[in-house]
Amino acid sequence: MSSVMVRLLRAQPFEMQALDILAERMKAMSILAKDRFHRYYKSSILPIPCLAYSDALVFNSNYYHMLSPDEVLAVGAHEFNHIAKMHIAKRLLRTVLPAAVLTIVIGYLFFINFDSFLFIASAVVLFFFFFLFGSYYVNAKWFRKQETESDLSAVEFVNGAAMISALSRLRPQKTSWLSKLMPHTHPTIEQRIHNIQAAVSTKNSFNFTITFGDGTSR
Repeated sequence: MSSVMVRLLRAQPFEMQALDILAERMKAMSILAKDRFHRYYKSSILPIPCLAYSDALVFNSNYYHMLSPDEVLAVGAHEFNHIAKMHIAKRLLRTVLPAAVLTIVIGYLFFINFDSFLFIASAVVLFFFFFLFGSYYVNAKWFRKQETESDLSAVEFVNGAAMISALSRLRPQKTSWLSKLMPHTHPTIEQRIHNIQAAVSTKNSFNFTITFGDGTSR
């Protein structure tokens, strides 16, 4: 799937050894199975900051060029968590598969009751996207939980300040009537920053605890 999408997105590959090292540390091994020339891409038409597949990351070109090397690693760490925890496959099972099964059932009912192939095909496509949209609505809270989990896990591997600054570079999306109808699969940027700040604070408090030979600590 990633090979098809990078062509559709007219994405250009690039290498980054630091991302490879991070992927290995975070056990995102499927991305390292590909050769080092086809793991990371930049696309000028990708409508989101970064897109993860099990064996590739695609960055929005404009967003990528805003980032410092540490911020690129911060974004990569978030996406590597999705890969390592197999979130992508789980999402397909919870969204696309149910929509496909329901569409097959509807398509069969239309097939035995109608003769027009064009009508049946149009109905099948329409129902598939309707069911897929519904699946995202039903699973929206679960999606947000995955995003939060990926942020908090990434803090253990990369600079939390870089994660926050990378998020801060994202421009707030304009609120329209259409966006209000869309399922909210991500926490707000403000919520994500707040969660990361709390995790960084906890991490720093732990790191500042020094244990002495007599068993005391401070």
